[in-house]
Formats: sequence, C-alpha cells, structure tokens
Amino acid sequence: MEYSLGPFVPVADRVLVAVAEPEGVNVGVVVGSSGALLVDTGSSPDQGRAIRAAAEGVTGGVPLTHVVVTHAHDDHVGGLAAFGDLVTLGHEHLGRACAEGTPAVSRAFAMASAVNLGDCHVELAHFGRGHTDHDVVAVVPGRKVAFLGDLMETSAEPSAGPDSWPGEWGASLDWVAGMLPRDCVIVPGHGPALDMDGAGTQRGEMQWLHERAQSLYDAGKGAAGAWASDWPWPQEPAERFVAQAILRMREAGRPRRRPTLPLLGS
Repeated sequence: MEYSLGPFVPVADRVLVAVAEPEGVNVGVVVGSSGALLVDTGSSPDQGRAIRAAAEGVTGGVPLTHVVVTHAHDDHVGGLAAFGDLVTLGHEHLGRACAEGTPAVSRAFAMASAVNLGDCHVELAHFGRGHTDHDVVAVVPGRKVAFLGDLMETSAEPSAGPDSWPGEWGASLDWVAGMLPRDCVIVPGHGPALDMDGAGTQRGEMQWLHERAQSLYDAGKGAAGAWASDWPWPQEPAERFVAQAILRMREAGRPRRRPTLPLLGS
C-alpha cells in the first residue's frame, strides 16, 4: 500500500492539519510555547514515522511532547509505534479495541484529561458512544479549534461500522457542541474543516436516520430496501447507519412500539 502525507496547513493560530493517505485521515498538530501535541498517527508505523518527522518540522523548534489517539481504527492508531518515547493518550477502552500488536498508550482516561503546552492547553474528553465506544475529542479552547475524529466526516458521510452506536451518537455530539464556542473550527476525522452550522446539519441528518431506524424497528422491518431518494445520505452509508441502529435496538431488547391514535396515546 502506498502511504503519503500532505503538507501541514494552518487552521488557527499554531494549529495545523495534514492529510494522511490513502485513507484521507486528518492529522493535527497543536503547538504551544513549551510543547506540541499530535492528533492521530496514520495507518502504519512507517507512516507514523513520516508524520512525526513532518510534525517536528512545523513546530518552530518546540518539541513534540504528546500524542492523542481519537479511536482505535487502524487509519488513526496504526502509526502509534513511532511515538513510544512521548506521552501518548487515549480512552481507557482504546487498547481493548486495537488490533493485536498495537502498542498501548501511556496515559489512558475514562472521561477527560488535559495537556499543558505552555501558553495553551488541550482538553481531551469522551462524551459517550458514537462512532465507537471510546471516541475522544481534542479541544483547544484558547484557539477555538476542536478535533472530533470520526464522530464527524466531510469527505463522505460518517461511517457506522459494527462497533458504532448510532442511537447514542447524536447525544454525544450534543455534549461536544455544548462546550464549543459558536465560531469554533471543527476538524473532522476525514475531509475539510467545518463550522458549527455544518456540524449541526450533520447532527440533524443523523437524528433523521435514527428516527427512521426506530420506525423500521417498530414495524419489524430491516434497513434493506428502505432507502428512498429523499433520505439525507446516499443509499449505502444511510442503510449501513440504519442497519446498525436497528441491530443495537435488537441487542438491547428494546420493545417495539405500536402506533396509536393520538387520543389513545395521550
């Protein structure tokens, strides 16, 4: 597989983003006065080493001191081995979810952590299940930037895989939105940055799809064949999201709700 890394491009004061191919992953660097933090590590140890070299080349001589991994999918955690001498951070469930042979982070947390980079700090938080059960958001409040990992994507629709929790995803995003300023730059896991309005639109699309999943589940139906042209996402990602939502409802043993007349249901 051919790996490459685009240039680090500023999105705010001393906050830069590069795209790691072939997966199109956004890799971030936050530079403070005494240290710098990297967000995500690419797809392989070799790519991790290339990312490290490129990141150290844009810090202005400030040492790279910390690395945070947003979740355990290979395109985000695969390069972690290149950073074993630094402080590496992730959710406490990250190691359990990683592929065999992936090194453990040196600092795992359940809810929140913070990194002091001198003249700025980075807040790390897990707001609940969504893309995975261990998503981490990295917020740089002083520079109004937030890295959301794959809780959001703009190069394609968010991916709901077998380890996703569509029914809880929206609530997790609501918690994230509640701590961000209105003019925050949001860096998704893949694709161009977006603003709060764009993030709200994607959150609303997820809510629409989850309500569709609830209706199908209550009717005893699945996602296959349910898609229609008025759905907010193309057929494949929409059906995948809805199918995973229905699966989670089945796993939880959620009772099916029968439709009632307005007076009977009041």
